[in-house]
Amino acid sequence: MAASLAAAMPAGASAARPPFTLRGVYFHDGFTAEPKAQAPLYWDFETWRRQLDWLHACGINTVEFATMLEFNRIPSTELERRKIADRLRILHYAHSLGMKFGYLLTNTVLSTVPPGEEPGHQEQNRATTVCPRIAGNFEKTIAVPRFYMETYRDADFFEEFAADWGGCTCGQCGVPEYLRYVRALADHLAEVQPKARLYADTWCISFWAKEPMAHGWRGMFDQEIAGSRQVIEALPALPANVHLALPCHHLYRPLAFESYGGKASTPVFPTDADVKRARAAGRDVLAWPHFVMDDDVYRAKSWGIVHSEARYIQALLRSLRATGIDRVIGNLYLPHLQLSNTWVYGALLKDPDADVGKLLHAFARLVARREDADKLADVLVWLENHSFWQQQMPPDGRLPDLLCRIDRAAAARLAEDIRPRASRGPLPVPHADWLQDLRRSIARMDWAA
Repeated sequence: MAASLAAAMPAGASAARPPFTLRGVYFHDGFTAEPKAQAPLYWDFETWRRQLDWLHACGINTVEFATMLEFNRIPSTELERRKIADRLRILHYAHSLGMKFGYLLTNTVLSTVPPGEEPGHQEQNRATTVCPRIAGNFEKTIAVPRFYMETYRDADFFEEFAADWGGCTCGQCGVPEYLRYVRALADHLAEVQPKARLYADTWCISFWAKEPMAHGWRGMFDQEIAGSRQVIEALPALPANVHLALPCHHLYRPLAFESYGGKASTPVFPTDADVKRARAAGRDVLAWPHFVMDDDVYRAKSWGIVHSEARYIQALLRSLRATGIDRVIGNLYLPHLQLSNTWVYGALLKDPDADVGKLLHAFARLVARREDADKLADVLVWLENHSFWQQQMPPDGRLPDLLCRIDRAAAARLAEDIRPRASRGPLPVPHADWLQDLRRSIARMDWAA
């Protein structure tokens, strides 16, 4: 499989040591979808095995999972126990491939699903957050991440997520209360798995303050900077197994740029000085950006369609490299749809300066018959130039289009003509299935010309 992908790489691809040492994907498997087979919430181990084989072949060396919203409790149903058993098999299979396995932990969130009733998908929203300052709540909530830490004790690392889910907006809680969870879990990890590390992930750390959205998204993002820097300042006093994870909204995310009135007006965070300060405390820094590889159900136009954001993935990775960060975890919600983004991401992690047009052509050769590969490449370039990520981007954040010779009508016609390669090769799904998803996605892109 790896040999098949290597053969598909464009000539001249970099063989130097990759600039990113941890090249990861986080799987958010809490949403439902139609058809259900697209949603990892319903996958069995065999489906996960094919997905890990694909990631490994793409050069991705780390996978990460989490306990989804309604599942944030001590398991009490057969469904929960089966999912844990499958995930343990995934952990050991990842290790057999030489990949690392990570697990994301929460803090103040608790499932409200009645005991004995099966949890379900995230949109049902059957969970609540509690204040850890109220007697008994810290002990009640820390028990859940400790259980999962013990369950996945062979993991290479864990992350303690600041919020979303979690946090506390009572007005008295703040970053010190978040760090209470970090310290407690770091101490527990030292007992459970001394070789593993815990990343303090500051995603949504603004939700450790009263009314985090009182000043809109800009205020929220400002608090993300302030809260993250409080964690950086605290690093020297934290247990030695604690490292830092940053969401990096300000480097890449349309919502952040728009909130500040454009990319040019958006403060840079993290800076290289922030990263150096963390490293001076003996801590590694992990980037945890979200949405650029795959968007979630709350943006209906981009949910459930094939994406192409090769230019923006490249821009993000270049920004991280310039900041001195060499560890990154991207995200996937519906992984079988985002095969081209996954392929490009894996290639750019090895060489952020690779020609993205050539990478899209290389992916096309993996999927389509030789005589149809150029057609698929043209469709992918059109998809790239009209992605919903670009639609969300303020004008000064939009990257130049790739050279494209077709419009939406022509893209739809070409997509109908493309024939799949006879063998599946390294892809986790049949080529014909992905091509059909591509055709359906073009039909849904009603904002594109």
